[in-house]
Amino acid sequence: MQIQHLGRMPIESEASFRKQVDIAWTDFVNKGECRPGQVRDVIHDSWQRCRKRGVEFTQHYPPMVASGAQLDVLKLENEELLLASRNTWQMLSDILSDSESFLTVAESNGVLLDVCGDPHLRESLAGQRIAPGYDWSESCTGTNAVGTAVALKKPVEVHSVEHFCETVKIWSCSAAPIIDAIDGDLLGVIDVSTLNHAYSAQSLALAMTAARQIEQTLHSRELARNVALVDWFAGSVGRWRQDGVVLLDRKGRVVTANEKAKSLFASEHIEEKLDKNYRLLQAESLGAVKDWEELLPSAIVPVAYEAYNRDGRTEGGILVIRPRLAAVRPSLSAPQAISASALDAIAGQSPGILALKDRALRLAVSSAPVLIQGETGCGKDLFARAVHCAGSGEGAPFVTVNCGALTRELAVSELLGYEPGAFAGAAPKGRVGKFEEAHGGTLFLDEVGELPLDVQVALLRVIQDGVVVRLGGSTQRTVAVRIIAATNRSLAVAVEEGRFREDLYYRLKVMSLDVLPLRERPGDIGLLAHLFLEQFALAYASEPRQLDSLLLDALCQYPWPGNVRELRAVLESMFVMSDAQTLSCDELPADITAALGGGDLDALRLNQSQAFGGPASNALPGAETLDGLECEAIRKELILHRGNRSKVARILGISRSTLYRKIKSYGLEED
Repeated sequence: MQIQHLGRMPIESEASFRKQVDIAWTDFVNKGECRPGQVRDVIHDSWQRCRKRGVEFTQHYPPMVASGAQLDVLKLENEELLLASRNTWQMLSDILSDSESFLTVAESNGVLLDVCGDPHLRESLAGQRIAPGYDWSESCTGTNAVGTAVALKKPVEVHSVEHFCETVKIWSCSAAPIIDAIDGDLLGVIDVSTLNHAYSAQSLALAMTAARQIEQTLHSRELARNVALVDWFAGSVGRWRQDGVVLLDRKGRVVTANEKAKSLFASEHIEEKLDKNYRLLQAESLGAVKDWEELLPSAIVPVAYEAYNRDGRTEGGILVIRPRLAAVRPSLSAPQAISASALDAIAGQSPGILALKDRALRLAVSSAPVLIQGETGCGKDLFARAVHCAGSGEGAPFVTVNCGALTRELAVSELLGYEPGAFAGAAPKGRVGKFEEAHGGTLFLDEVGELPLDVQVALLRVIQDGVVVRLGGSTQRTVAVRIIAATNRSLAVAVEEGRFREDLYYRLKVMSLDVLPLRERPGDIGLLAHLFLEQFALAYASEPRQLDSLLLDALCQYPWPGNVRELRAVLESMFVMSDAQTLSCDELPADITAALGGGDLDALRLNQSQAFGGPASNALPGAETLDGLECEAIRKELILHRGNRSKVARILGISRSTLYRKIKSYGLEED
């Protein structure tokens, strides 16, 4: 009797079927075999596998193999499977409501990930260990629809007494495998099960239909992921112009390759290894040089691997190969070869600012996202534009979004754009979003930490997938955009407090640039001040102004909480309000004067100098000599940073031991 013909059979037919299979099962567990034709071949083969694996037919429960954090990890590893199952899940739940049925989704080894179904069955399900974390593979739980579908990678029904273990014979189950459309890998299993008396012949068809829908959803998402991967590849492959380059997806499958790589493989007569979707490397091998050596022909040498990471997970990468005789470890293009003209607009010659410029130049080599961190007014936007220009060039778009100025309602439409009629008040022709505007260039997200959490989700999705769907529309538009984000807050703290998504944080902080506050580079204050005064003279059609020495000292001693922006504002105010050709401390705003000692700046300097055991600066010997200038510079930095010698050494660009020696030689020791 074939299970597909059972349907809702009369009791006597069902009883006859149960009797026949039960006799066969008794013979099998006692003798190791049963008469041919007593049970379906698929069931008989499964029983044999169970016997070989030593499955106990009296087993009461399947084992729990994942709980708590382990189960969370397992669900995270199968996140896409669970997400793709949601719509199908809802459809099946509606169809099977009040039918004494339940649904399960299992991962590729047969461990249950999710269960839902008739509320009246909950007690039975709990008693039968039908819950996330329990292992329903054949080797643990015997013949059952989930485990047997995993073993065969085919749809299967297991009805009532056909189960190998006694304790699960109250169920009738139908399961269908979920297969990767690209390479045929088993991704999971979906199962529809009922108590025996409620069995429906339609259950298997439902399971198979659901599996196909889930497969299609997963395939579509995989294609979208590969679009983002190819875009990243296009922006990165230029650094390996002389080499063979193979783009691999997250499973180590070939997505594409350049002509040099194809030529190398053709020379070894293994062109098929570069056919699309060929699994060149195993996913767990990505990044391991020893595995490359084993998997590639002896005449081809792997010389580098650059991973593409998203949300802390490797989504693929670039494998760089060379002929063995020519194999030499490569290096990135020298940053010095890239034009640094964009950085010239950033004024400053202190060791700290020069180091920042050098790092910015190095960041420009890559197309990876950059997170620029620094206090308000320290010039984060200047560094963002400099990285863009040094990397993409002046002709590429540079689009700025002030995230702090976006309302929750407008943020998504501003970033993604919208179609005509998407919402009340929408422009009649719709609007292009900032991502589309920045296509082929850079999107600068200023004060990104101010974005609401729901907007962060939309931002993350676009960054991950490289695809934009305008509000009110369905068309997917691919965008190739470099993301540079800036913040004056600690995003790490915001993540801990739940105000910023951790996955977005790590996606933005692939590379980082920490801009120094102005108080940590006081040597640049004089240069910046003279530059601003020249700009003001031009803007106001006035004669150039100068700073007297006392004012310059005062500016160097003030901590500048508003950084360069505050310095510029103060100087502009002084420039406008004074007619003097040489600006002095008399023109300083009252709040700054108060912060510097209540107006008696000479006394303040004297008191601060005496804290280090020295006289006022005019008593320093040979101030006009190089030694005198060096002594004065060290003294000012020690005063400014309250004797923090490590910080002073870093700012001056010398070692701590050298600083200690100079402090002693110049008589600047503390009392």
